[in-house]
Amino acid sequence: MSTPDEFIKLQRYYEINLSHATWSFWASLGSVIVGLVALLAGVVMLFTQHASNHGVIVTIAGVISEFISATFFFLYNKNMKQLNLFYEKLIKFQDTYLAIDLMNKLPENERPEMTTLLISNLITRNEPKTQMSPELVRAYGETMQKNKRQPIVQ
Repeated sequence: MSTPDEFIKLQRYYEINLSHATWSFWASLGSVIVGLVALLAGVVMLFTQHASNHGVIVTIAGVISEFISATFFFLYNKNMKQLNLFYEKLIKFQDTYLAIDLMNKLPENERPEMTTLLISNLITRNEPKTQMSPELVRAYGETMQKNKRQPIVQ
């Protein structure tokens, strides 16, 4: 079973990833601004006939910078999706740890039923949400107890 130290490590990992995502966003935005300024400066240079060769070069640099910005934003988007996925897993991990910890604090006579309920909820938590009736929980618990007493023949 995991410990609170592992929660702290997971929280630090999440914060590092969040920091990287924030930095990535601001770098992308900075690149967009630099590219837009270069693009506009190049267009102005071309229309005012001041150093038209320089205007072409600056305009091309602005367009390239905008492509780089688009790549940064694409990577930022991928990073955010991964961060959200990790955060969902972190929440499930913490919920599982808390449920097990609370179950261990129950009186001995209530633990078997709650263990069965906890296991069934953990097994089905990634499935579409449906209500488990008390009869279904009881049947599941009886099946587990029966399989525990009798070896499974394959």
